[in-house]
Amino acid sequence: MEKIHTTEGEVLMEISPLIDFRDKNKFRSELKSVSVPLHANGKTNAHKEKQVELSPIHDFSAKLRQPSVINVLKDYVRWQVEWREGYAQGKSIEEILESAPNHAPLSINLDVTTACNYRCDHCVDMDILNTGIRYDHEKLKSSLSTLMDRGLRTVIIIGGGEPTAYPGFTDIVRHLKARGIKIGVVTNGSRMQKIAEVADVLEKGDWVRLSLDSGNNDTFRAMHKPVSKKVTLDWICSHIPDIKKLNDQFQIGYSFIVVWNDCEANDMQIIDNTDEIYEAAARAKQYEFDYISFKPFLTRAEENNAEVVNLTQQEQALEPVLNKIRTAIDKTKHLEDSNYAVIESTNLRVLENGSYKDFIDQPSTCHMQYFRQILSPLGIFNCPVYRHVPQALLGGKHEYDGEELFQETQKNTLRLIEAFDASRECRDVTCLYNHANWFIEDLINHPEKLETLSASEERHDYFL
Repeated sequence: MEKIHTTEGEVLMEISPLIDFRDKNKFRSELKSVSVPLHANGKTNAHKEKQVELSPIHDFSAKLRQPSVINVLKDYVRWQVEWREGYAQGKSIEEILESAPNHAPLSINLDVTTACNYRCDHCVDMDILNTGIRYDHEKLKSSLSTLMDRGLRTVIIIGGGEPTAYPGFTDIVRHLKARGIKIGVVTNGSRMQKIAEVADVLEKGDWVRLSLDSGNNDTFRAMHKPVSKKVTLDWICSHIPDIKKLNDQFQIGYSFIVVWNDCEANDMQIIDNTDEIYEAAARAKQYEFDYISFKPFLTRAEENNAEVVNLTQQEQALEPVLNKIRTAIDKTKHLEDSNYAVIESTNLRVLENGSYKDFIDQPSTCHMQYFRQILSPLGIFNCPVYRHVPQALLGGKHEYDGEELFQETQKNTLRLIEAFDASRECRDVTCLYNHANWFIEDLINHPEKLETLSASEERHDYFL
């Protein structure tokens, strides 16, 4: 069985045997105990110049070079140079942490709840759904304020449950938008009235994406098993034109995870939806969605709980399936016009053409965990694919609540960056951050390039 790790930001984080994120002091002690200086071995890596399958939305090195945030990148690079030189001079990581940059992540995924009103067979978060673990709402708002004060630019409200089921959903969105934060929302579509309630504050650059994964009501109900009988694909889609009338400035997308015959999750066979690719694309256009996006199916790996594309067939056996998907998606391209787009995820394209292997040559250090993180009721984590995985824990759920906790959590992040050898641990991971990590690694190895580093076009897109 071949497992291809291909979500939007996957890296394998493993710092010690399972750390109990409920024991704050134990976590801090364990994290400090694994501060292994990777750069002491004199590792050098050539910068990877090309990964042609990257979509513009995944060109994270260009996003980090936007004029509004390029200094955050430069500060981080200079600190990494100082750390490597300092270690060679015998300094401890604790000494070097004192001069670390003082920026918040530019982008976070915010899981506002573990509650969900669906019972999807294929849910990668099934183990933590409806556990009753929750935030203190005011501490969550305070944590977000601390991050915004320190440079947070974008928030994707997603995962761990259904975001609109969180009682404070509307308040959180308005809290973020009052400070000019760009937001995305990933929802199952069952509570579109909550999106309507915040439509007035959403603007260009914001987006809402509905996880629908089907082209007709029968498949939708069979795949997602909504608790309410009134929730059908037709019923969900019927809300989109009305929301567009309230505000057509933000984008609304139709998400379709492509599932083929061999896909399994949670010990269950998942419904094949490859025959519904065109039907879903036509439906999305009919109901005034701005786009439809196609992605490959994900499950959880047994060894580390990572989200993966799990291929139980050899590549040759999978080829007919991928050809079928390719033909169907090509057909949907004829539906595109100035108001509607068909988007293929980078990980679907690299799976299809076999170039996913180009994304597994990792540098020693995953730098991107400094620039984006995950906030969840279960804690703060370093990567979207490892949300809720104890090995990836950076701190408790409220440990950005105030300046003192911010400083400590940031130091935990920097310790973990230095403790983890991505070239070894991520050697089988096809990571969308691979290109950006190599770009940053090259700057650290050649800091003189900072003097001539040119800014990219300012897109005001900081989603990482």
